[in-house]
Amino acid sequence: MNITLIMVTKSVVGPKGQITLPKAIREKYHLLEGEEVILVPQEEGVLLKHPPTTLRGKFRGKLDLKGFEEDVKRIHKEWRL
Repeated sequence: MNITLIMVTKSVVGPKGQITLPKAIREKYHLLEGEEVILVPQEEGVLLKHPPTTLRGKFRGKLDLKGFEEDVKRIHKEWRL
């Protein structure tokens, strides 16, 4: 039997309709400031997803982003020499 644990958090809708995603959720799903998300209306609520066209969304949970970003910076420096 598989048991899935779900992280449940609350947020408040502000006067302009904005919500703040808790830090733990932003970190877990690699959501960065200014990044677009897709809101999908569902019968039981709203599903928030990465657009399929972003690399971050496609590779979410599959790459160590910190290590990946450092590798890209290192390679970029080497190309500039």
